Amino acid sequence: MTTIACIEGPEWVMIGADSQSSSEDGFSINIPNGKIFRNNNVVFAMAGSVRGINILEHDFIVPNVNGKDIDKYVTRQLIPSIRKAFFDAGYEFSKAEAAVEHDNIIIVVVKGKVYCINEDYSWERSVDNMYVAGSGEKFALGAMAALAGGLVDDAAKARKIVTKALQIASKYDAYTGGKITVSLIQESK
Repeated sequence: MTTIACIEGPEWVMIGADSQSSSEDGFSINIPNGKIFRNNNVVFAMAGSVRGINILEHDFIVPNVNGKDIDKYVTRQLIPSIRKAFFDAGYEFSKAEAAVEHDNIIIVVVKGKVYCINEDYSWERSVDNMYVAGSGEKFALGAMAALAGGLVDDAAKARKIVTKALQIASKYDAYTGGKITVSLIQESK
């Protein structure tokens, strides 16, 4: 359980997360490397099972980004390679009458564009350029929407908004806490 908050700007992405890892029985620890990492040229932020983070950070080769159509890259190359890595690690599962799933929500940044990859491997993009994941996501999104007042085009303002959203989520969500890390990613689209 965790909270991730992210704002996509015109030439940057501001992304942040807490460092607490919690189980449903109330046990929690802080993850030293956090929940945001870069693998090759893709930035990942993950909520859910730490096992998914372990696989994508330490045992996954990100396919090279070829071409300018990032939507097709995410659909045809990135997600199938994530699925293969999870399958090979025994991490993917099926529920009765449901699609094959894994136990994470993954926010990825590819060439300055943000994608939210869901547990069923579908992806979404947001028209308001705000993204959240994890147990405190509702608190974080509410705070971000209230503080932003519309689209955010200034990175310094975005850093303050993401930081405050994560602080609010930490206050009201028992499964969010520890050190907050916020990072600026600048890549051409």
